[in-house]
Amino acid sequence: MSEAFKLATVSSAGSPPFVALVMDDRALSLDRALQLWGAGSPRRRQLRAPSMLDLLGDWEANFTVLQEFVAFAAGEGLNSDFWRGASAPLATLAFLAPVPRPPKMLYAAINYPRPGRQGREEVPPGARPNMFEKSSSAVIGPYDDVLKPEGYDKIDWEVELALVIGTRAKAIPEARALDCVAGFLTANDVTVRDFRKPGELTVPGPDWFGSKCHDTFAPLGPYIVPRAFVRDCHDLRLTLKVNGETRQDASTREMIFSPEEQVSHVSRQLTLEPGDIISTGTPNGIGMQLGFFLKVGDVMEAEVEGLGAQRNRLVA
Repeated sequence: MSEAFKLATVSSAGSPPFVALVMDDRALSLDRALQLWGAGSPRRRQLRAPSMLDLLGDWEANFTVLQEFVAFAAGEGLNSDFWRGASAPLATLAFLAPVPRPPKMLYAAINYPRPGRQGREEVPPGARPNMFEKSSSAVIGPYDDVLKPEGYDKIDWEVELALVIGTRAKAIPEARALDCVAGFLTANDVTVRDFRKPGELTVPGPDWFGSKCHDTFAPLGPYIVPRAFVRDCHDLRLTLKVNGETRQDASTREMIFSPEEQVSHVSRQLTLEPGDIISTGTPNGIGMQLGFFLKVGDVMEAEVEGLGAQRNRLVA
């Protein structure tokens, strides 16, 4: 196994977005760095990564090349003159969502036990994950502002572990479900709790579109961490702070339906494609449970262990 690395989509000094390979506190412009590396040996497999979707489109083969590349890059050092024009400190880069426009985004609803319950205690035999789709046009970067919809006041937070798909898959068994996952990232499923008002809808039940699918309501990133470098997706700490105060603090081991069960379930209904996002649900500590919500100017800091932290402010 090569040294661990992360992937991000960034821009520099207003440049068009590009894929960056992140190690420690520096990043390489992946396309430029791969060109420099490939020029040193005609035997090296040529790989281009103009966008994250291009990289994910042939993930298994590309990850093998990236491991070889990273071993070389680590040996040279990212500060080396070899990478002149391709390397930059993270502090000089602007981070976008790692996958700026995923083909599909599926989110899990109610996937952690209610207070006082334990995992599957409240799940009847034969139950399946409860999933909904969120519009990819809601995606923003990890440090972008979240826009408060006019006329609504109960804006809530939901830190979640998200999976990014790297292999096309249909009806994949649970035992092999993680094989189609390229990596993991931090997500925040921002939600309007008071979008449904009396008399607005003529049918019962939740209004998932109205509460979930607003512009800027899907912060993602800052990184994709390849699956090989995540020690155990079943035991990662999730935290979310509002204005520095911890509101959510839990572990993915508390999930009712595992990531494998969710991937398998979704793939039986929809063909999964590279770049699709599956977000696995949020633990206790959301505003709806605590009885208070975000106000304009409030800052959310969402983090999943090992995957990086977001910082998003709610603005009018």
